[in-house]
Amino acid sequence: MMKSIFIPNKYNYLIWGNALFLLVLLLLELADPISVVFAYFLETIIIGVFHCVKLWMVNTYGKSSKATAKMPTSSIGLIVFFIFHYGMFVAIQSIFLFSFFENELSQLKDGFHLIHNYGVILRLEGMPILIASLVVSNLKYFYTNFWKNDQFKEYSPSGLFFRPYVRIFIQQFTVILAGFFFILLSEGFAAAVLLILFRLIVDLIILGIHRDSNNMDKLLRKITKTEAEYLEAKEKFQEFSE
Repeated sequence: MMKSIFIPNKYNYLIWGNALFLLVLLLLELADPISVVFAYFLETIIIGVFHCVKLWMVNTYGKSSKATAKMPTSSIGLIVFFIFHYGMFVAIQSIFLFSFFENELSQLKDGFHLIHNYGVILRLEGMPILIASLVVSNLKYFYTNFWKNDQFKEYSPSGLFFRPYVRIFIQQFTVILAGFFFILLSEGFAAAVLLILFRLIVDLIILGIHRDSNNMDKLLRKITKTEAEYLEAKEKFQEFSE
């Protein structure tokens, strides 16, 4: 089971490739270590953009939401509602993160100066190529695990709406953890490398949960006692893959 998840193979080669690409950028000094940290944070917005596309596809071709679900019925209304909801979530995280790194990056103002601070991090060394690499990896993940296999037909809008929040919570935890490394370690390079390696492990596990259902089923069968517990646990685990 562990071998199929963590060893490079035809399913996870892009995740490995992206991690190695970021490490090469660091080694060749084509990207600043703190740029890597903020690039992973900006991936939150990239994921949100792809989720808007997912919501449109599910609202158009997927299952209907339950009558009790208080969601807009039109695709435009649903996407606008998500942008507002998700945008508030990202804004709060941004305030916290900018405040956290204010002393590490002198150009940053206090956390509430969002427009100025976003302008600062977008101009960091190597940021355009870092963002491009994350867009490519998310595009591949979207195509392989949502579009190509018709996964969008299995969701309802209400069932999909909150799915990225679990993944984002894990992602932001890794970024904050890297922030502590920046503060505790005298060398930002080491902190960036640790962040890349930690994210690599997390991404491989997320992909393994989504793709390798047989291994996940075996594990869940062992740790659950009843069929109802198994089905509930399986649904919860799959939330990590969206």
